Amino acid sequence: MHISALDKQTTQISMLPTESAQLLEGLEAMRDELGEIADELISLLRSSGIEPPPKPEHVRTEYAGPE
Repeated sequence: MHISALDKQTTQISMLPTESAQLLEGLEAMRDELGEIADELISLLRSSGIEPPPKPEHVRTEYAGPE
């Protein structure tokens, strides 16, 4: 991620599409806690063509137990 301040009112952020997808996923997960700013950022990311990363078809979980 690269952040550059254009002026006192505007900031520009450059990031890879994979980083943007992860950011979108996190914003959607915390939408209730973050409020309006999350909604605004989510709509901006989605309007730019960003989609959250695909969910794995199968999540493998194992219990290792105490050693």
